[in-house]
Amino acid sequence: MTQQDKRSQVCGMYFMPLSKAEVKNYPGKDIISVRGRWLDLKVASGEYKEKQEAPGGVVEQELKAVVTDTGADYVRFLRNISGQEGLVLIRTTNGGEYVVGTEQFPVTFSWEYGGSPLKQIISFKRNSSEGAKKMKSF
Repeated sequence: MTQQDKRSQVCGMYFMPLSKAEVKNYPGKDIISVRGRWLDLKVASGEYKEKQEAPGGVVEQELKAVVTDTGADYVRFLRNISGQEGLVLIRTTNGGEYVVGTEQFPVTFSWEYGGSPLKQIISFKRNSSEGAKKMKSF
């Protein structure tokens, strides 16, 4: 593991509704292939965490991202994808691409709007049988 890998940060998040995704999942492996159009979530900052107590146990996954675009169209977009089942692509500063969710166990966001300065927050907290998987080309 390089120093860059140790300090890697989230630098982009994307969402794909499950209804628009073609997925090749490899259960038990750390890779997944997804074909379709990823929707840029335009996050200003984001954090993703995973926790697993024992090998083979449940993986607790948590994501929270702040979006500073509060224009009417983008508020409508994020409000509309909240509650939709889908997949999340997380890009990291070291070039990594990880997919959270599968066709059997998709992700569902919650959405929040408010604060000062005004912002949108998208988040989820869930348990999964597998952690985030490395994105592999189709």
